[in-house]
Amino acid sequence: MLPLLSTVNWQLSIARERLILWSPVMMMPGIVAYFRLAREPPLWLGLALLAAAAVLLALARRYAARPVAAALFLVALGFAAAQFRAHQVATPMLSHPLEDRMVEGVIDEIDPADAKVKLVIGRPQVEGLAPAETPQRIRIGVRHDDPDLQVGDRVRFYATLFPLPSPDLPGGYDFARHFYFRSIGAVGFAYGRAHLSERAARSDFSTWLGNLRRIIGDGMRAAMPPPVGAVAAAMTVGQSGPIPGDVKADLRDAGLAHMLAIAGLHLGIAAGVVFFAVRLLLSLWLKLALRLPVKKIAAALALMSAFIYLLLAGCPVPAERAFIMVTVLFSAVLLDRRAITLRTLAIAAFLILLIFPESLLGPSFQLSFAATLAIVSFYERFGRALWRPHSSLPGKVFHHALAIACTSLAATPATAPFILYHFNRFAIFGLLANMVVIPLATFLIMPGIVLSLLLMPLGWQQIGYWPLEWGTRMMLIMAAWVTSLPYAALFLPAPTDAGLIVAAFGLLWLCLTPGRKRLLGLPLIIAGVATLLLQQPYDVLVSADGGKVALRLPDGRFAFLRGRPSSFDGQAWLRWHGQKEALLRRDLDNADCDKTRCIVTSHRQRIAVQLHKGKTAGLCNSGADIIIASDALQNCGQPKLLMDGNFLRAHGATGLRLGNAIVVESAENGVGMRPWSVASP
Repeated sequence: MLPLLSTVNWQLSIARERLILWSPVMMMPGIVAYFRLAREPPLWLGLALLAAAAVLLALARRYAARPVAAALFLVALGFAAAQFRAHQVATPMLSHPLEDRMVEGVIDEIDPADAKVKLVIGRPQVEGLAPAETPQRIRIGVRHDDPDLQVGDRVRFYATLFPLPSPDLPGGYDFARHFYFRSIGAVGFAYGRAHLSERAARSDFSTWLGNLRRIIGDGMRAAMPPPVGAVAAAMTVGQSGPIPGDVKADLRDAGLAHMLAIAGLHLGIAAGVVFFAVRLLLSLWLKLALRLPVKKIAAALALMSAFIYLLLAGCPVPAERAFIMVTVLFSAVLLDRRAITLRTLAIAAFLILLIFPESLLGPSFQLSFAATLAIVSFYERFGRALWRPHSSLPGKVFHHALAIACTSLAATPATAPFILYHFNRFAIFGLLANMVVIPLATFLIMPGIVLSLLLMPLGWQQIGYWPLEWGTRMMLIMAAWVTSLPYAALFLPAPTDAGLIVAAFGLLWLCLTPGRKRLLGLPLIIAGVATLLLQQPYDVLVSADGGKVALRLPDGRFAFLRGRPSSFDGQAWLRWHGQKEALLRRDLDNADCDKTRCIVTSHRQRIAVQLHKGKTAGLCNSGADIIIASDALQNCGQPKLLMDGNFLRAHGATGLRLGNAIVVESAENGVGMRPWSVASP
């Protein structure tokens, strides 16, 4: 421990010029500490910690103490920013289901999905729910898409509402927290169509922008064959819902899922296309080129185009990060300074963590910054060796291909710990796929998007659709071919929470530390990823509603006693255990099942599972050690463990480890009493 502290002190005190690079990193422990608390702290705590750290920083006159004081201040700043953000959102959360209620509100978002459309309703009025208990926004699935509905319209419909979903397994991703920070306090589905009550106000910019995004997405899906149009719309306006599941799976297994998330690649190429096109066109007129600052004009227009693209994309976190970087880059061009540096990335990370600290816990932020950090660090160190401005055309093509390969080689190991943690898969041939697809994105896909958007006011967007369609089509062909290769994707368990932190710190150390000491980050990354070997599998998994129950067999495979492996929960369980497929109860030889219940024995424990809601016959008198039911059971004897509806409502998704004792782990225990928790007062 002491050598590690000594090394950290060296990093903070000697490498003064790199302190700015570590400033967003120092905020992260404070943000994580806030979100890991079991109970919501008093509001004054964050302000008190920040004030105390500020006083300590002001009193730290000796230089040796200033880096430590500055680090403590940034940790406190991260904690205070996260607490303030949670308090700022402060939307009520629905605590119990509401069936067949009239709902009326304003459409904030329209997100087309595969077989339906999902509406985000703002300022809703729910029948039988007091205004003080009504969430600021709700998310509703509607099976019938009405093309006449627009963002900003006031609609009404009958719907069933549910509390926000808890994690699908203990320690899993907290969907309630994700929706809470979008001011969404309930989800549900509507019966029939959403009926128009009042047309949207035409003067509202957000309404106009939301409708423009929908028009662009619908236009691309209509003009191009499926699923090409759906993928093109996702890369333009961020609407990935209509993309078929098998296409998404092909892109994931080929290492091309990043193409669907509008981020640095998309925004950077789009702004670059505008920059070089404008600079080229202005340079063709010699008198104009000699009198005007052509490069700065091109930079200003490229920055403007990046902002427009950010708005059309819906402002996702990766696009926000990319826009901040693009802003700093082109601002440097305008000021005649060096543009692409690690400082640019550090400023982007600091601003996003300060404004949206909750983004730190999401895969989007982690993957985006990990990839960009590795790429920028690589090119700061080795970029000169790849730059050959005076080489021949074949040489330029070779070095361009080499640069793409190096970019993928830098990004792949950097993002691997986060991909394994969140998605439990690793694309073996991702490098090969990206070497083909990135040139397609550079020369066909993104120029096609930019051209179609520029020509849309004239009605000539079909001109841009041609390169966009062909580039997207070839990308999907490449993804399908790579996925068809043997062992295209490895399915592995997730690293532990501590392992992810160790791997992340190793990556930061490797990229941000000068000199040979940077190599200490490599064993940290390897050690962090290796913690996937320490994950202990669950022997029984039960969903929060009791509708899905899975049993681990002696050979390690899972059999679903209730529910299907293709369900959302089922897929999450299999991914977490590094598996792709599972058995059904009819495949088991030792299962005693009838129409109402199923009884199996595992680890000398007799387990009884209710098969259908409302049918509990034969459960309580089955003599089982463990009884699992979605209904609340009364007078059910004294089993070792009774997991009925009451238990599951209090604990959420639950995992069991069987042996000499029954170890119970539940999702709600990891969430605690927080503003986004249904159990929170």
